[in-house]
Amino acid sequence: MRCVANKRFITILLGLMIVFPTSSLAAKSGDNLIPLGQSIGVQLKLENPTFVHDVMVDEKWWFKNGDQVISLNKKSIESIADWKKTSKENHEAKVSVEFLRESKRQDVLVSANQLESMLPFLRDHTEGIGTITYVNPSTSEYGALGHQIVDQQIEQTPPFLGGSIFLSDIARIHKSTPGKPGYKIAKQSSIHVLAGSVQENTVYGIFGVLSDTNLQKGQAIPTLKTDHIKKGQAEIYTAIEGNDVQPYQIEIIKVDKKTFQFIVTDKVLIEKTGGILQGMSGSPIIQNGKFAGAITHMVVDNPVKGAAIPIQEMIKRQP
Repeated sequence: MRCVANKRFITILLGLMIVFPTSSLAAKSGDNLIPLGQSIGVQLKLENPTFVHDVMVDEKWWFKNGDQVISLNKKSIESIADWKKTSKENHEAKVSVEFLRESKRQDVLVSANQLESMLPFLRDHTEGIGTITYVNPSTSEYGALGHQIVDQQIEQTPPFLGGSIFLSDIARIHKSTPGKPGYKIAKQSSIHVLAGSVQENTVYGIFGVLSDTNLQKGQAIPTLKTDHIKKGQAEIYTAIEGNDVQPYQIEIIKVDKKTFQFIVTDKVLIEKTGGILQGMSGSPIIQNGKFAGAITHMVVDNPVKGAAIPIQEMIKRQP
C-alpha cells in the first residue's frame, strides 16, 4: 500500500514481487504500440514449493510462511508433484527436509505423517487476474499490469521459473465502494486460454511474448512522452463484461515525472463498477489518440480516483 498526496491508496496487485534486470525485451522509446485492455489471468511457477502459512513441526519448532523447500532426504524438490512422489518413496520414520529461510539453508527431521499433513500449506505457483496493456506489433512483445506482481500470502520475493498469461472472461463484478475496493470474477472455463509467456516481472509490470495472434490485430498508435501528457480528458480501455474491451472517459487531474492522477467521469463505468476495480491494473490510457499510460493504483476512500504510470516510463522496464 502506498500513500500519495495524503490519500490512502491501494495497489491493484496479483502475485509475487520479483525484480529482474532489463533484457532485450525492452521496447524502444517512441515505438508505436497497440493498446489492449483485455482481462488476463497470470500464473507464475515458483522456483521451489513454498510454505504459505506457518506450520508446527513440534512444540519448539515450525516452518514459517515463505520458507522454500529445497530437498527431501537429499532429493531435489521443484514442485508439489516432486514432494508427493518423494514422500511416497520414503520408507523411513523421519525425513530430512532441507529448506531456504531468509537466504540461509536449514534442515529439519519430519515424520512421514507430517509430510502429508503439510501439503495444504505448500504452493508451487502463484496466480491472479489483471489487464494486458499493450503489444509491440513488430516483435509480439507485450506489457501488462504496470507494477510488480506481489503474492499476499508469501509476503516475500522468491524467484520464479517462468509463467504464462491467459485470456480471462469476466463473469461478474463486485462494485467498489468508498473504503472497500471491488474486483472482477473470471469464468472458470476461460482461465486456461493461453495468450503468452511471462519472462519478466519488474516494478513496471510483467513482460513477455504473446502467442495469441488475435491480440495483435489492432491499430498501433504513437506513445505519448510523459511531459506531453496534459490535464484534461482521456480514455481508459478495459473489459468489465466477458473480454469485450470498451473505452471509458476519465479526466487527468495531475501529472508528475513518473506518474499521473485521474478521475473516472464515465457514468456507465461508475454505475457498473463504482469506479476502479482490482483487476483493472494495466488498463491502457489514451489521450488525443496517443498512448499515455496504464492504470496502477486506486484511492480506497474514493474509488473513482486513481493513478497511472506513463507508458514511456513503463517501457523502460527498470528502476
